[in-house]
Amino acid sequence: MGIKENKELVRRYFTMPPEVIQEAQRAKNPVPVFQKGYRAVAEQLFAPDFVLHQDGGKGGREDVIQLNFALIAAFPDCSFSLDKMIAEGDIVVVMGRMLGTHKGSYQGIPATGKKMDVGYMVMYRIAGGKFVEAWGYMDTLGLMQQLGAMPK
Repeated sequence: MGIKENKELVRRYFTMPPEVIQEAQRAKNPVPVFQKGYRAVAEQLFAPDFVLHQDGGKGGREDVIQLNFALIAAFPDCSFSLDKMIAEGDIVVVMGRMLGTHKGSYQGIPATGKKMDVGYMVMYRIAGGKFVEAWGYMDTLGLMQQLGAMPK
């Protein structure tokens, strides 16, 4: 795959399929619908032996799925902007903002109803049309401050 295809793979990952969005809009509880849709996308785009490097540790494809399940449950209206995307060879770097409303428990913090807007950056390595490795950063301190769990 070339740079153009690698960038398109990243765009696909950050865009929930329209049929999932439509089903979630009809559902009484959209969280399970989004989680099911996210799992399908992740299992299609992440290699089975995918490695996530984040917060000083390593994880796999299922860890990414569970991290995003927690975000979806806590911020069901969560969305990600793709503000910058840089690609070279098999690497694509994405930088943007994560937006949402805190409507469910997140890391032990009960729902506050507060809006969040935090920065993130992820570097993906792609091989064979799948994500095989990623290094991620999210402004966790800023998120905790916005939720009132940490002083500003």
